[in-house]
Amino acid sequence: MLSRLYELKDEVELFLQEQKQGKLYEAFRKEDFQLSLAYLVEFFEAINNLNLKLQGRNTNIIAHSDVIRAFTAKIHLWKREVQVGNFSSFSHLNELLSEKRNIEQYDVTKEVLSHLHSLAEEFMHYFPDVSMGNSLWTLVQNPFNTDVELLLESLQEEAINLKCDSSAKRDFETMKLEEFWVKYLPMYPKVGEEALRVILPFSSTYLSEAGFSALVVLKTKQRNRLDVENDLRCALSSFNPRISDLVRKKQQHPSH
Repeated sequence: MLSRLYELKDEVELFLQEQKQGKLYEAFRKEDFQLSLAYLVEFFEAINNLNLKLQGRNTNIIAHSDVIRAFTAKIHLWKREVQVGNFSSFSHLNELLSEKRNIEQYDVTKEVLSHLHSLAEEFMHYFPDVSMGNSLWTLVQNPFNTDVELLLESLQEEAINLKCDSSAKRDFETMKLEEFWVKYLPMYPKVGEEALRVILPFSSTYLSEAGFSALVVLKTKQRNRLDVENDLRCALSSFNPRISDLVRKKQQHPSH
């Protein structure tokens, strides 16, 4: 929405002027508003991309933690760039500043830095880096590149056996993380159970939201008494129905 508004800002100014919305017209044309709008367009685009990366079925808390940590690092990068007057990471804002050289850049820098600083603090509050110094997470992410001595004593022997298993190493390079640990759970039960405790919990509300969305589509006001259990299971299933096979196995009703 903001990106579209920014693209049509000239048209919006003309519309407000034609509609004789004097206060809105003057407020929209202010340089402070134009700069804030340009910055927010880039900012919300980055937030939307982050949100998309945190959605999906085949994901786990480790992958989401990596995404959050990368975004937090980007915030600190943006802060360092803005401190020296470099707005290249915000192309719309940088373009606007280059066009209007009479703008006091210090005020813009101050506002952007204040927002980025608050954003970094909020991310650290809501998404603390639990993987930092966590030897178990390191084991789950790559059991062949972990310091076994940092693990619990009850896991060390199995971790050594797994680390020296060449066939497991080949599978780890080709299989998904969840599939790998499920396959080697019977052979390394202690390490496998600890690994699955880390990667199995839901790391987002995506599946719940997808379920509610499917329910809203199925159970409308006109079908409020419908028992949706079986229909909802089909709607949320990742398996594609083999309609042709089902039809082939059914006997057609002959005409009388």
